[in-house]
Amino acid sequence: MTENHGFPDVRTLFALVLVITSLAITINDPLWLTGLLAVSLAALLAAKIPLSLLGRRLRRYRWLFLILALAQSLSNGSGRVFLEWRGYVLLSAGGLLAALAALLRITVILAAVLLLTLKDYQQMVTGLAQIRVPYELAYMVLLAVRFIPVLVEEFRNSLVAIELRGVDLKAIPLREKIKVYSYLLMPTTAGALIRSRRIAIAMEARAFRAYPRRTWLEWPKLSALDWLIIVLVLVGGAGILWIKFKGVIA
Repeated sequence: MTENHGFPDVRTLFALVLVITSLAITINDPLWLTGLLAVSLAALLAAKIPLSLLGRRLRRYRWLFLILALAQSLSNGSGRVFLEWRGYVLLSAGGLLAALAALLRITVILAAVLLLTLKDYQQMVTGLAQIRVPYELAYMVLLAVRFIPVLVEEFRNSLVAIELRGVDLKAIPLREKIKVYSYLLMPTTAGALIRSRRIAIAMEARAFRAYPRRTWLEWPKLSALDWLIIVLVLVGGAGILWIKFKGVIA
């Protein structure tokens, strides 16, 4: 059965996310990263994904951003020195630019990944199969994506259960807090292993991997606009990488 699930196709999103994230990892120039961020935000707006969703994700990782920015700043002492202590450069122009590049890089990647929320898990698996990814690997990706929220939810439920027993996690010392988290990690991991074993048994009972190939109920087609975007994205990304390797872009 062949259907078109509307624009954009999941393969178009894969190409867009792959190119944007690859460029974000490769490029170090804050100016080019700012342009890449503008492209990512424009893609989110075109897909009608609210930018507030990206803002909430950025707020969730704000301390991680601060630590990464500080580490980048301390490890790069090039350029004009603003703060120095006993011969060690603590703050410099090069460090600030490196910290800005790290923050922009993470923001671009988070913005690009949000594009994948336009499609559900089944459409993503079908898209992976259509680009010739073995369906076993496609289903492994599907299970991994679905298991991450389950693990987070189980860990949160365990924390709530502890707090309901009168333990104030915010008031206890850091060493005791780490000990509590380590105690919760084992049952959460064990529960995930039990769930994965049950899923594996269920899949084997339904003859998963009985044949080297499988059929699909839905097999969407790429529209002309999908093809145009994929070609433009791949050619544009290859061109920027060529300029990067020529030394024009830092």
